[in-house]
Amino acid sequence: MKKTVIAVALVLVAAAAFAQKQGTIEHKPEACVPGGEMPLMKVVTHDDGVLRSYFRRFGATDWCSVDGLNAGIASNVILPKFEKGDEIEYYFVVLQKDRIMAKSPQIYRTKATEQCDSPVARHNNLITLECLPPVQNPVASSLAAGYNATANTPNQVSPESPSITAGKPATSKQ
Repeated sequence: MKKTVIAVALVLVAAAAFAQKQGTIEHKPEACVPGGEMPLMKVVTHDDGVLRSYFRRFGATDWCSVDGLNAGIASNVILPKFEKGDEIEYYFVVLQKDRIMAKSPQIYRTKATEQCDSPVARHNNLITLECLPPVQNPVASSLAAGYNATANTPNQVSPESPSITAGKPATSKQ
């Protein structure tokens, strides 16, 4: 009987410890990233879902994102190349459909430098980059507004009657 109680207590303690980790993403911020290389950001996740990193150049308004590999303690995200001297901000989330299951405790900041020992992805053929929807992206919103604009033509005199203009009925004079 005592063994059963102890076993149940240990299971409950382990479950509670695991539950406390849920909803968090652990990441040791990189002091720098190599300029001209694709930085490999290592993270630890405890939730199932899509691991995504949002990032932007420091001072920019648009956040872009890339999806990473959610593999628990061996999770990682590969960011696109940044030029030497670029400062970037980034953070991580784990998503299940539209629901955020976990997020970074902060927004991290680093700089692309010429000499840096941070890990990079050397043999990655394709990185899929996605920026936020047009309603949250001023450049995309401006382009969408331009593409959806209709041309307004001035009213022209109707060829049938000089007193009738396009779109306006003729007024009768009595």
